Amino acid sequence: MTKYFDTITSDERKILKDTFVYITLLIASAENKLTAAEKEEAIKTIKVRGYEANSLFSEFYDEINESFASDLEHASVEHSISRDAIDYYSRKISMVNDVLEKLPSYVARQLYKDYRRFSHRIANADGGILGFAKVSMEERNVMDLPMIHPIEADDEEE
Repeated sequence: MTKYFDTITSDERKILKDTFVYITLLIASAENKLTAAEKEEAIKTIKVRGYEANSLFSEFYDEINESFASDLEHASVEHSISRDAIDYYSRKISMVNDVLEKLPSYVARQLYKDYRRFSHRIANADGGILGFAKVSMEERNVMDLPMIHPIEADDEEE
């Protein structure tokens, strides 16, 4: 994996990767179902991010892409997708906080932004009428990922 993750363990790298699966299931649980559009958007977003030349983490996304579709499928069958599961997915996602603290702040901040952008893409993938009101109130409550602590810039970076 990319050099930015040399300081963390393989278990911690797995948490970083699994967070994308749990974000997808969190958004799906807000409306009690994982739609085909949400699933397709999640898979496509991970795949495209591996191609982005300006991404700090193209290797990271390439690695996630290798098993993301099957990981998402497995997790969606193994775990409940319902409003009752929102707390479970929130706790799983919050595990990323300890890992982000171990990364250089500019790396952690970019990854935090990537998680939020990913969440917004999934929330906007389905629903609405003629493209309007795509994000339900339930999705709005979770899509900004309040369980992940915002990453502030170091004084050295500014």
